[in-house]
Amino acid sequence: MRLSRRIRKALQAGLARVLGAVAAALARRPRLEAGNQPTRILVIRVDERVGNVLLTTPLLRALQMARPEARIEVLVAASKASILTGIADTIPFEKKELFRNPIRFMRRLWALRAARYDAVLDASHWHHFSFTSALLMGFIGAPLRITHERGAAARFATHAVAPPSAAEWEVATKLRLLAPLGHPSPEPPPLETGLGRGEAEARMRSWIDEAGLDPARLVGLAPGARKLDHRTPPELFAALGDQAASRGHGIVVLWGPGEESLVQAVQASCPSAIAAPPTNLDELAALMRACRVVVANDTGPMHLAVACGARTLGLFRGADPIRWGHTPLGHAVVVVPEEAPEDALPPAREALDRLL
Repeated sequence: MRLSRRIRKALQAGLARVLGAVAAALARRPRLEAGNQPTRILVIRVDERVGNVLLTTPLLRALQMARPEARIEVLVAASKASILTGIADTIPFEKKELFRNPIRFMRRLWALRAARYDAVLDASHWHHFSFTSALLMGFIGAPLRITHERGAAARFATHAVAPPSAAEWEVATKLRLLAPLGHPSPEPPPLETGLGRGEAEARMRSWIDEAGLDPARLVGLAPGARKLDHRTPPELFAALGDQAASRGHGIVVLWGPGEESLVQAVQASCPSAIAAPPTNLDELAALMRACRVVVANDTGPMHLAVACGARTLGLFRGADPIRWGHTPLGHAVVVVPEEAPEDALPPAREALDRLL
């Protein structure tokens, strides 16, 4: 029998009070004395979505610039730790280990607590309370525990940062977490990633040569999206591919598991488009590093293209382009109307011409 929404909310609120009290008891450590600065800082971002990890990289870089003398580490999902290679010291986190090997899981938690961090930043979404991140923050028990103000988050933190009062770029909102450390509103650094270098880059460069593509004039089309309601019709991607091809650019269709039909749909309307080979995340990043422009839906690959240094045209259907787009970094976004997606083609053509 399914519980009503009101009952579920009441149960969640009650659980938050209990767990918050436990976390607060565990977190009873002396506060930093006035004038002292945190020298060991942990950032928590343990969800497994590629885009969310990438959107945290400007926060990490800003924190490093503000606290060059501090040791800064990131607790990140084990499957996504490679995204941060060369950017920050990572501590891989595997939530499923709680069930697979609970003893080892608890040892890892106690090791985090024993590290005695001066400050912990919960960098999970500001619009959605994360029990996992909040419990980790409370259990680690640093004197400074900073989070976004939402739901029961304040029960686990010493500082809860207010959400934006109006539509705001996600990176700018994330940087608000630095205010309690005395660094309000720094200039946003760009997104970064360690993916797409080394052997993966060499393999993809070799494929580009074999495909007869000019690496200096390459446009990537990424018509897929994990959320189906974020997918733009492949015909729109094909039209933009034709436009870029008419200006002398090679067209490569980027895709992931289960997206083969999207590739075929794009090629049916854009015969000059070449399908990328099957790639892992590292190889996909390497292809994006070779692209002058990447056209993508509002999804993880769009953020990956930005982090890889490609000029990016983001097609937004069912999401907030102000929050999730990257126009502050010079990238373009176009809203695709739900009822008439073809209406997005003229502004998308103009945006692509500017980026090319």
